[in-house]
Amino acid sequence: MSPPLAQAPPVTAATLRRRETAQQIDPLSGITARIFVFVVGVISLATAVTLAFSNANEVGRPGIQVLAIVILAAAYVYFVWAAEPYRRRVTARSFTIVFAAVLLASLIDTLSQLGSDTLIRNDWGPICIALVLMLAGPYRPPLDIVGYTLISLIVISLTTAIEIIARNGTMTFISLTIAGTPAFALGVGSAIYSHYLISGLRADRVAAAELREHRELADRREAIEEFLGHDIKALRSDVLPYFRTVKTQDALTLANIDRAAELQTKLRASLVSNLSAEPLSEVVGRLDDPEHLSRRLSEPQRTALRAVLAFLAEQPTVRRKDITLRFEATVSGCRGTLACAVSSDRTIGFRATPLWGSFSSRSLM
Repeated sequence: MSPPLAQAPPVTAATLRRRETAQQIDPLSGITARIFVFVVGVISLATAVTLAFSNANEVGRPGIQVLAIVILAAAYVYFVWAAEPYRRRVTARSFTIVFAAVLLASLIDTLSQLGSDTLIRNDWGPICIALVLMLAGPYRPPLDIVGYTLISLIVISLTTAIEIIARNGTMTFISLTIAGTPAFALGVGSAIYSHYLISGLRADRVAAAELREHRELADRREAIEEFLGHDIKALRSDVLPYFRTVKTQDALTLANIDRAAELQTKLRASLVSNLSAEPLSEVVGRLDDPEHLSRRLSEPQRTALRAVLAFLAEQPTVRRKDITLRFEATVSGCRGTLACAVSSDRTIGFRATPLWGSFSSRSLM
């Protein structure tokens, strides 16, 4: 039997949080960051071309020098494409490809001057490496940038040592410092910038989440008060402590059940009182009820009537003034008639048609 495959350790929320970049937290920041990538790319290419021409006497292999500049240009073209903020984001793989291409261009630049380079501080390779590290702030977490910086210093130190040995010179600490200072300074600065940028964005995200939660809570309370009415604030002072007591006890006793039934009765009475107090004349265009029979509607009847009126109020072809509600006494009880004139609409094949409905009840008399 083949040995079982080793399972990768699970990715925790803390791990994802540590790997989070500024662009992931705030995708809109990628719009400005991409413009910065384009500008720095142009500056890097201009620097490489300018130094290559100004130090042409130190370039022993011009064809290799051209190849280095082409690779540098390709790296930034890919970077600008990968940083497109509306369809993708710069991942660790994307930035590593760009970083490796810039390192390769720097190595090829060193190779083109191997044995003929007399002044290391005018090489464009270390400068372009430092510039690509500066761009890492919005796209990579701080620890990743520190890692890229260490790799850059190692590569720059090796290329500097190779160039010095190739021309039989003496390698000194000053030579290494001059070549590695731009990469070290911009790499550390980029890591610090990434840290403060991510911290600030996370703080803003937490503050926005808390504000949204408070706003939703306020909206829910307002909706509850609007639905239940403003006359039950005293009842809420009884209901809320009841729920707190049940939650604290973590159990439902017989006394709690009796108290819940009592509160339910009080709540129902409050709702019925609010519904009864609202006159129907405010929701219809014309109310014909000379004997005030509508005040004697039962709770289910009033609920059903208001559901129909609410439906009509939502229709764009129905106006409130075109709704007529009439109540009249009959031998067996009471009869209610609802008439509505509907304006013209594509789904209706007539100009104006009355919509009739009626209901009756013996309990009203």
